[in-house]
Amino acid sequence: MRDNRLDVAKGVLIILVVFGHLLTRVGLSDGLTDLAYTVIYAFHMPAFIFLAGITAKSTRLIERIATFVILLATFQTLYYVTDRWIGDPFAWSWTDPHWIMWFLLAMIWWTLTVPFIERFPRTLVASSALVGVCAGVLPFAGAELSISRTLVFWPFFVVGKVYGKKLLAFTGGLPLWTRLGGCVVAFLPLLALFVADTDSSWLYGSGNFDHLEVSVLRGMLIRACLTLIAFLAILALLAAVPDVNGPITVIGERSLSVYLLHGFLIIALSPALEQFFAGGYGHAVQIGAVVISVFAAGGIAFALSLKPLHWTVSTPPKRAAAAIASLVTPRDHTPNRL
Repeated sequence: MRDNRLDVAKGVLIILVVFGHLLTRVGLSDGLTDLAYTVIYAFHMPAFIFLAGITAKSTRLIERIATFVILLATFQTLYYVTDRWIGDPFAWSWTDPHWIMWFLLAMIWWTLTVPFIERFPRTLVASSALVGVCAGVLPFAGAELSISRTLVFWPFFVVGKVYGKKLLAFTGGLPLWTRLGGCVVAFLPLLALFVADTDSSWLYGSGNFDHLEVSVLRGMLIRACLTLIAFLAILALLAAVPDVNGPITVIGERSLSVYLLHGFLIIALSPALEQFFAGGYGHAVQIGAVVISVFAAGGIAFALSLKPLHWTVSTPPKRAAAAIASLVTPRDHTPNRL
């Protein structure tokens, strides 16, 4: 039986994804908006990837890979057409996924590792941790083929696959005050990242140490700290989410459609948001930007999780992938024995 807390956590995270992208389009860069941005980007994608690891399976592997390939090709094209229509086209590339599309390509790479994770779980946990910390050493680790993000965030996927269900059950059984205390403890390092004015490029995970202009040793130390901070925040999130069955649960269950479609609304809303908040950086404007973005993110996530939209995004690609898998998967022609 599927744990409601898993879907609630995914619902919270996908709303944070939309919220974070709205903040980037608001155009403000000071105070409260910077704090919100830093806190969100320090853990929301690692947490989302951790949850993806929990549900990852090696069964029907070709079908799962084909689904991601179809979604990537489809939405890369749709975003290109949309950006070209508004007069701001990006450089077309099949190997450099546009904007949020990096996650689909990374999911392909991570899914390919699932059989190995299932076969050698502890070895892959240790190996992925080392790879994540050291990925910045590689000169070719960048946005191309989502290599950098795939390697940097791989530990979250592996740990989610190996220990995710146990951690979900463990945190759900903690006393209320322990959960609240854990959330406070997890927030402090996130606050420290804001106070330290951490470069957001570190939080994206998309560049190597040369790109980030740090030495190898310093880069590995920073990456290790960021990884630990994100894991602490993930544990706090798991401890905080309740076992409920409501709108946010549905949003989490249908997070795929929200993730893939929200970019179109962000693009459409960007001119209005930038104009609305163009008056300055005053404290009231900061608060207004955050509050409006929070409510807008929730509304967008709810609208895009409605069943017709989710069906349109998820079902046809899965059916096409199943058809492809049936063509390439050998069939058992062994005759039935009486």
